Amino acid sequence: MPTLPAQPVDPFDDALADLRIVGTVLLHCAYAPPWAVDVPAEPELRGLIQAPPHARVLVFHHVRAEAFELRLGGAPPLDVGLRDIALVTDGAAHRLSRGDCHTAVPLASILAGMGPPPTPRGTAGATELICGVFVTQGVPLNPLLGALPPVLRVTAADDSATPMLAGTVALLAQELDRGASTGFSAARLLELMCAETLKVHRDSAGATIEPGWLRGLADARLGAALRCVHERPQEAWSVERLAGKVALSPSRFAARFRAGVGMSVMGYVAQWRANVACRLLIEGQLPLAEVAARVGYDSVPAFSRAFKGQLGQPPGAWRLARR
Repeated sequence: MPTLPAQPVDPFDDALADLRIVGTVLLHCAYAPPWAVDVPAEPELRGLIQAPPHARVLVFHHVRAEAFELRLGGAPPLDVGLRDIALVTDGAAHRLSRGDCHTAVPLASILAGMGPPPTPRGTAGATELICGVFVTQGVPLNPLLGALPPVLRVTAADDSATPMLAGTVALLAQELDRGASTGFSAARLLELMCAETLKVHRDSAGATIEPGWLRGLADARLGAALRCVHERPQEAWSVERLAGKVALSPSRFAARFRAGVGMSVMGYVAQWRANVACRLLIEGQLPLAEVAARVGYDSVPAFSRAFKGQLGQPPGAWRLARR
C-alpha cells in the first residue's frame, strides 16, 4: 500500500482539533418583545448540561429572525442581528433581551419547562434564536482558547464572504426543524459551525488585533515558525533553529515573535509542549518517560520541571487530578 506524503500541519487546525468540541442545542424558539433571558456563568451552566468538571463551555446564540441585545458584565450592549452568531467564550453570565423587559427568565427555568411559552416561529416581529453550547475537552494551555475575546460576533450571511458558515447554519436549522437536534448529523454540523465561526473570526481579525496567537498566525514568517513547533514538538527547537527556518536573524526573529505573538519564542515552545503532554496524559496510559520523549525532553525530571512551570503541578499529580 503506497504511503501518502505527510501533509503540513496548520497550527490553527491543530489547536482546534485539540479542543475535542462537542456541540449541544439548548434552545430553538422565538420570543416576541419584550423579553429577556439570563444565561448563567460557566460553573452553573456546566452543572445544567452535566458537562465534565474540567471542560470549558462556550455559549453561542444565532439569530434566525429579527435581533436582540447581548449584555455581558458592565460592557455596552452588543447588537446581534439577523444571521449573526454571538459566541461568549469567557464563561461569564450574560443577558439576552429585546424591548423594555424588567424581569429576565433564567435559562435554567426555560430548560426545566417553567419559562414563559415561546411565540410560534415565523411570527412577525419575534426574535427566532438557536442557542446552545460548545463543550471543549481542551487542555488549559490551548492557544486558540487564550486568543479569543470574551465575546465575538460574526455573520453567517448567505454571501461569498462566509459560504461555509452560512451553509452549515442553514443545514443545522433544517435538522432542528425536523426535530433531529440530537442526531448524528446535527452533532457534526455543530462541530463544523464552531470551527467555521472561529475561522471567520480569525480571518476578520488577522493582523489588526492586539499581539497574540492569531496575530502571529497572520504573519507569514511567524506562522511558518509556529507550524514547525506544531508539526514536531519533540525536536530540540531553539531561537536560532526556528529563525533559520524562516530566514530571519535570531535577534530579528525573537523580537518579531514577541511583538506579534505576545510571548517569547521558547515560552511558546514550552507552552505547546505542555499542551501536547496534557493531551497524552489525559487520553492515554503512557508512562511519564514516553510522554517526556514525545514532547522533547530527554528525562522525566526535566519534563516534570517544565510541566510544573506551566501548570503548577508535576505531570503525575496533574493526570491523577484530571481523572
